[in-house]
Amino acid sequence: MGFSERLKLLRRNADVTQDQLAQYLQVSRSTIAGYETKNRQPDYDKLYMIAQFFHVSTDYLISGKESHPVEVSSSGPAINERIIQYQLKTVFMSLSPKSKQDLLEYANLLALRDRQ
Repeated sequence: MGFSERLKLLRRNADVTQDQLAQYLQVSRSTIAGYETKNRQPDYDKLYMIAQFFHVSTDYLISGKESHPVEVSSSGPAINERIIQYQLKTVFMSLSPKSKQDLLEYANLLALRDRQ
């Protein structure tokens, strides 16, 4: 099994779409499709991001071998949580300083509500 098959297996086991992974990596869906069909290879930064996303090592993605056991989680909520965190970070970085302050105040209100 090569990189393309391992990526597809990890993605499907985690119940993540090509679109979701593409959004996280900031690439197009067709780039992910290319990774999964052997037409494309990710650069080092994208390979590292893929490894982080699926909680595996880059060694595992490339060779299928791990120096330490890796637990591949198929937990959809954990994957969705990382996608949401990424989306929040992306939106936050595009806001004006005033909007960032407003968002922080709103987030504090939400945190207060969740504690009750």
